[in-house]
Amino acid sequence: MKTLQRMSRWIAGASLVGILAAPAAQTQAGVAILQVDTDRRLGTIDSNIYGQFLEHINHSVVDGLFAEQIRGAGFEAGDFETYWTAFGDPGAVRTVEVPFERGARSVRIVAAGRPAGIRQRRVFLESGLSYDGSVWIKIESGAPRLSLRVQAADGSVLADRPLQPRGSAWQEVPFSFAATRTDRDAVVEIAAAGRGAVLVDFVSLMRADVRRGGMLRPDLLAALRGLAPTFIRWPGGSFASTYKWQDGVGPRASRVYHPNEIWGGYSDYYGFGTDEYLELTRQLGADPLIVLPAPDDKPSSVDYAMNWVHYVNDPATTTWGQMRARNGHPAPYGVRYFQIDNEPMNNGFTAERYSAIVNLYGSRLRQIAPDAVIVACGQKRSNDMAWSETVIDLAGNNFDVLGVHNYEYESDLFQSGVQRIRDYLVKLRDYVRASAHPRIRLAVLEWNLSRTYDWRAGLHAAGSLIMYESLAPEVTMTAPALLMRNTTDDPTWTAFIYHDHVGWFPGAGYVVEKLFREHFAETYLASTSGTFRDIGARSTFFTDISQMKPEGWQPGTVDAIATASADGRRIVVKAVNYSGSANTLLVHLQGSRVPAAATVTVYTVTAGLRAAASLAEPDRMKPVERKREYSRDLSIELEPYTVAVVEIAARQANPPGRD
Repeated sequence: MKTLQRMSRWIAGASLVGILAAPAAQTQAGVAILQVDTDRRLGTIDSNIYGQFLEHINHSVVDGLFAEQIRGAGFEAGDFETYWTAFGDPGAVRTVEVPFERGARSVRIVAAGRPAGIRQRRVFLESGLSYDGSVWIKIESGAPRLSLRVQAADGSVLADRPLQPRGSAWQEVPFSFAATRTDRDAVVEIAAAGRGAVLVDFVSLMRADVRRGGMLRPDLLAALRGLAPTFIRWPGGSFASTYKWQDGVGPRASRVYHPNEIWGGYSDYYGFGTDEYLELTRQLGADPLIVLPAPDDKPSSVDYAMNWVHYVNDPATTTWGQMRARNGHPAPYGVRYFQIDNEPMNNGFTAERYSAIVNLYGSRLRQIAPDAVIVACGQKRSNDMAWSETVIDLAGNNFDVLGVHNYEYESDLFQSGVQRIRDYLVKLRDYVRASAHPRIRLAVLEWNLSRTYDWRAGLHAAGSLIMYESLAPEVTMTAPALLMRNTTDDPTWTAFIYHDHVGWFPGAGYVVEKLFREHFAETYLASTSGTFRDIGARSTFFTDISQMKPEGWQPGTVDAIATASADGRRIVVKAVNYSGSANTLLVHLQGSRVPAAATVTVYTVTAGLRAAASLAEPDRMKPVERKREYSRDLSIELEPYTVAVVEIAARQANPPGRD
């Protein structure tokens, strides 16, 4: 299957309504018991549980979040053949080995009476919006008349602008136009008429307001804003080990072409570099987490990574601070989070060799940025405890957070995979507690049900987030992966956000994480897992619990957690029913901070296991909101395959003298 849209056509439909049905109307498989005592607090949940990881994979950034509309802007390698079409007399247009800035190739257009030029299709224009850009031009001979023409998919002309360079040196020639209609497949042409020869390079086209506002595609930026990430990890992923940060700063036309060899070899001119990434985090109110390359222990490699730290954090009076200021950012960014490479085992490192790398790079980081939070790479697989234990033992003095990865690759194990991950995180937590470095915290910096984006991934995300919250305070950061990807790429790795060049739709994990993030509360009160056989007098579960015999225990059915806001005025219950039959969550509230009066709002998402959204149906799965009567004993009916959030908000007491 070539696209995720095609995949979604054969995925079964979903029920969009999560129903809080009356207990009498249900045939329940069991009940989950959640006792919540507001006076007993189990820990503080770090909001960094809701971080994100932006990787340059599957056109997530290029032809994705980065708003540049021109593909193959600099004609390097196979860009011309892949993205552009020539027109005019035979031989009038060809790529030539003429350097421009830091590139090796340009396009020569020869006009000999008949117009000749280049065109690119699949450009998205929106009616009433202004677009601008530029072309770098060098006149070689004659006096050709140059123009930029924009055509609709049906061939009608939408804009025709002259391009008028002066002199014979390379120069950037700007253009702008307003779109008179919406067209998802418009054509951009650069043409030469009259007589003469001209070299063309580095073409750019964006919405004018987007260019001014950070060069981030508005709909995908809004999608990210919906997740409200507390931090964003970047640039990778496997991409991080080979990322050349100095090639991605400064004027865009002067940056270096780096085909994305890790994920398909597609064109990348590093237009989205350090400053663009930090602008993204600024706009989202998220902390940046920069993944430093650490390929070896050579002094030059260490210096290269440390100079990146200097670039983002030094004052403008220093060498690297001056470079940042010249690039338009005089004030230091104040980045606090740095990771020492990513999955070093992919590069043939042993745990012992990587520990030596952490000691080398981490000690230098401490000198440069004493307040930095340093992240080291833990295990990539859940059964590789020896890797993490070795790094803790040998390098624990030189990092603060151990970032592990774990994906569930078998989609039908959406529930048991959560338990597998919990088991190894508990073992790892206990190892840290008993080690010589008990201050180390844990992070899961890549996780997901990685082979599907249907509702099974939503159930897995719900269970994972409940589990991460319940492991507070030792688990301090998490980020799912993939965050976003283009629908036209190889669908093997699935994501939270899917897009083409026009729109986007959410994967099931996105729907759940957005719901949970919107109802985050930092104080961990209680959690439960599994169900018991139901009984007629349900109050017995709480009033006679010391004598009641638990029967019909069913693990893997329901997970739930109760948390509270710091001021105690909100109690939030998150739950997931993994089962194909209905289950009931019984919640008993007690303690001095239980509100006397409250508003109860229940949000549910219910779907078939293989239900999935698509570009045609982006809202196929979304929360249903309902109010219900407040009580200290709540019975929450969970339909099959349901994720639920119950928010209990204390009502303000009436002012004195008022009813």
